[in-house]
Amino acid sequence: MDRARYNRLAILFHWVMAALIFYAAASILIADDLPRGAFRDLIKTTHNSVGAVVVVLLALRIVWRMLSTAPPLPSVMTAQQQRLARLAHFGLYGLMAAVPLLGLATLFLRGRGLEFGLFSIASPLAANRTLSRSIKEVHELAAYALLALVAFHIAAALWHQFIKRDGLMGRMSFSRPSPADQTP
Repeated sequence: MDRARYNRLAILFHWVMAALIFYAAASILIADDLPRGAFRDLIKTTHNSVGAVVVVLLALRIVWRMLSTAPPLPSVMTAQQQRLARLAHFGLYGLMAAVPLLGLATLFLRGRGLEFGLFSIASPLAANRTLSRSIKEVHELAAYALLALVAFHIAAALWHQFIKRDGLMGRMSFSRPSPADQTP
């Protein structure tokens, strides 16, 4: 394996989770502006289901991360940049866990379950609307923090790709980087 790159499963986890998180964020922002009805309910239901899938994928991703080694950060990064990158990734993982877990707690405390089309999962919690509203507020704040950190992550990746030109984005790409993309 190319030690400068993540393995294919890690890359797959990264991009599938990125797509699911994007969908979860976009869907709920869109749903809030839709009139009440079946379509809005469908969007909210898929938002909830996607959140549950993110939790499962994150658990699998963490297990895979513990079983495999990540490529080292490029030596061209300063020690401070490496610390910031590790801190940002720690924050991303923490928020990728907290946001959907808080969302699931909100849903379950409303007395609702998860719908997956072919099957559903009933709420394991007793309904508590007051607690549900409080947790929903924390869920929303954490979601905005996650989106801000994702924006920072994307900006850093673009900075590495187009300003630093150090080939860092190639670590999370399925395609083999060209020689021009390699660090000198």
